[in-house]
Amino acid sequence: MNRAAAALQAANSNRDERARKLRIGFFLFMALLMQLAFVISYTGAMHGPQRPHRMPVGVVAAPQAVQQLQKTADQAGPLFTLKPEASPAAAEHAVQHRDVLGAYVPSPAGPSDELLVTTALGPAAPQAMQVAFTQVAQAQQHTLQVRDVVPPHRGDPSGLVPFYLVIAWTVGGYLASTLVGLMAGMSSSSPGVALERIGLLAVYSVLGGIGGTLIVHTIMGFLGGSWWLQALIGTLLVFAVSVFANGLQTFLGLIGTGIGIAIFVILGNPSAAGPWPRNMIPAFWREIGPWLPNFQGTNAVRGVAYFHSQGLGTALWVLAAYAAIGLVLSVAGAGRDNAVLRMSEH
Repeated sequence: MNRAAAALQAANSNRDERARKLRIGFFLFMALLMQLAFVISYTGAMHGPQRPHRMPVGVVAAPQAVQQLQKTADQAGPLFTLKPEASPAAAEHAVQHRDVLGAYVPSPAGPSDELLVTTALGPAAPQAMQVAFTQVAQAQQHTLQVRDVVPPHRGDPSGLVPFYLVIAWTVGGYLASTLVGLMAGMSSSSPGVALERIGLLAVYSVLGGIGGTLIVHTIMGFLGGSWWLQALIGTLLVFAVSVFANGLQTFLGLIGTGIGIAIFVILGNPSAAGPWPRNMIPAFWREIGPWLPNFQGTNAVRGVAYFHSQGLGTALWVLAAYAAIGLVLSVAGAGRDNAVLRMSEH
């Protein structure tokens, strides 16, 4: 080999090495940004329950009386949205179906009013309502009795099992897509191969949905409610997350993986209303929550376990939308090449 060829080879080697170091530096920088985003999102949303924001509460009183009570309550801020209920039985039904998170039942004759609550969502909302409506009762020279009409399952004393179950399903979904991408390439070589990969993720999703439900519902006995509906939620959740992540990775490679983590972990988990009701988390996370699988999955599992499947229909539509978008991206991007994808894989 002559000197010119050797010099050219050395120059190419140096250029490749610089490109490799720049690529490593870029992904380390992206990892740092994601780490800082974790700090902001998790501490910002989950450092403690916020004051209620328009928490729905039923009141057994005439609409005019409820309107007057709403005006009085609003002087302390937009804490509650009061809804008239026709009778104590109707108020209890509304709590049991999560139309409201509690109900105030004033006594027209006796000295004791009643507050209906559900601790299946955790203690924060009942505590906030008890403080507020104790003051309302005292203004009438009444006392307040609290009755829990939807208590948590004996294996779920803090109401957090649905939240953690959904976290496991979500992590499993994007992790499965990422591992398949690392082993077989982020982008499928053809639409047919993309469909094969989606089929593989579908089988994984069925096993994950059934397995998670079997563990939490049957083996550990942490939740009640319909076994099959919870398994359906888990299957669709894992499939929606894994296929959506696969679609992102098909076009963007490892950057798509990072975007998936940002959506499902950095933003999704804090906005899922796990430890506290949606009305008691900060405004940003409160607003984005219903658009994300984490919130819808948690809401649906809780609905099936405690609230006569309330919220299941909306959750299925949202999860189906994520799955459909992921399917389109996965098939449409199969066999295509772009600079971002090349940077991820080389």
